[in-house]
Amino acid sequence: MHAATDALWHGLRATLASSGFGDFPESLDRTRAHGTDFPGECIFTQTCGYPLFTTARGHFIVLGAPRYDVSGCTGSLHRSFIVVRNTTPVRALADLRGTRFAINESDSNSGMNLPRRLFAPLAQDGRFFGGTVVTGSHAASATLVAAGGADAAAIDCVTFALLERYRPAAVRTLRVIAETAATPTPPFVTSLRTSASQVEALRNALSAFTRDAVYAPIREALFLGGVDSCSDDAYEVVMDYERDARRLGYPLLA
Repeated sequence: MHAATDALWHGLRATLASSGFGDFPESLDRTRAHGTDFPGECIFTQTCGYPLFTTARGHFIVLGAPRYDVSGCTGSLHRSFIVVRNTTPVRALADLRGTRFAINESDSNSGMNLPRRLFAPLAQDGRFFGGTVVTGSHAASATLVAAGGADAAAIDCVTFALLERYRPAAVRTLRVIAETAATPTPPFVTSLRTSASQVEALRNALSAFTRDAVYAPIREALFLGGVDSCSDDAYEVVMDYERDARRLGYPLLA
């Protein structure tokens, strides 16, 4: 997906340049750790909605919520799919009691927060699974489940669709048994230290990029249907699900 993602940035940068903002970086930087912006230098990236209120609080300004044309998305809302191997007899969530669950990141909305709320009513004394394992990515979680290293995982529906397209072997032997509740899609963001004029330019560029027919092939490659204007407040629902899980006695996905 590197080529498609690079093309997304090049399109945005060209749109920004045509509006008089020609001092943006020429290429994406894949060398820095994702999810935080301690130097205050991140001009454009995409992050998870849950860290906006937890591990990345005070780091980013939301530019917009992308709309993806994939199963599981409605407008700029998305959800996670609970996946198991095709060969397993598991048919319902309750059948996963005592099994091993793969989590992409401990601060992930789609991989941890949403399934935590989903499994909370089934937990007993704060536990449901026999164990959990953090894999580092949705793709790694899918691969681990397929290989039998874990029994189930929660895969963001957008990532699942991208895996079906670009890495079909990773999900060919998986089966979806349930879906989580929905939250806004992982937002496009910029550093909290980005100037107000640049923030406005970035938002305008995103809007123009999603309307320009020239960039339709790039958008299709990423399943990107558009970008909805929103603020950080739209993501407050992720914390509602955390509070719900705590109220139900399930503060940790365990």
